[in-house]
Amino acid sequence: MTEEEIIENEETYDEEAEDLFDMANEEADNVVIKRELKYATFEYDETEKTIKIETKSDKMPDQNIHEIDEQYQERLESHQPPVNGRIKLNKVYSFALLRFVIRIAQRNWFRKVKK
Repeated sequence: MTEEEIIENEETYDEEAEDLFDMANEEADNVVIKRELKYATFEYDETEKTIKIETKSDKMPDQNIHEIDEQYQERLESHQPPVNGRIKLNKVYSFALLRFVIRIAQRNWFRKVKK
């Protein structure tokens, strides 16, 4: 390889590395962490810096007087628990909530065990 070809290859490698670095930064900014539990869903959105909390109920729907047992069973199988409450916290309140939870956890962690 000549010296010119080596320089051209280095330039293309530099451009490719910059593109990969930019893609990695974009992916890091678009992080959404979601945790789904049986009766609650927690979601953190990095771009908006918000925390969303959604709670669900385990109440089963009542049988309609006009439907037969088979129709009721079909409706129960496709039943999604209804949403009881939903809250979206901005970055100030998200941080306050995290501080509160950490403070409670530390308080319980350092508590002396009574025998």
